[in-house]
Amino acid sequence: MISPILCVEDDAEQRTLIQAILDHFGFHVRTTENAHQALELILDSDFQLALLDYDLPDMTGAQLAQEIRAITPEMRIIVLSGRVDLPAGELTYVDAHVAKGSPISELMETICSLLPQYRKHVPLLGLMRTQMLRTDNGRCRTQ
Repeated sequence: MISPILCVEDDAEQRTLIQAILDHFGFHVRTTENAHQALELILDSDFQLALLDYDLPDMTGAQLAQEIRAITPEMRIIVLSGRVDLPAGELTYVDAHVAKGSPISELMETICSLLPQYRKHVPLLGLMRTQMLRTDNGRCRTQ
């Protein structure tokens, strides 16, 4: 069984959408809305991968990545950000950066490149060209 993915996102709609996307591909996802809750979960669970929002209310995703590395250095970390470019120093403890709004296939390819055993969950990567799901007045839509 594949270890769950940790998703740390303070925006409830984004958190729900990311979980729905990952659930669709058969991943088990645990979510939380801030860094302190994430650190508590990490101490009690075995995650191989964390998806971290860059702009969290209690610290940045980069700061959380540094904290995670101190606890579990082998965990793979992807930072999700509305910013296309982040300062290089902010990515020191991060394995990858994916801009929010990127195609779902980019997020899935990034996950599979960091953890190849997850590839079986995403067999049609080459066919996917759907943009990240966005919410429109509480409804899910694609761009």
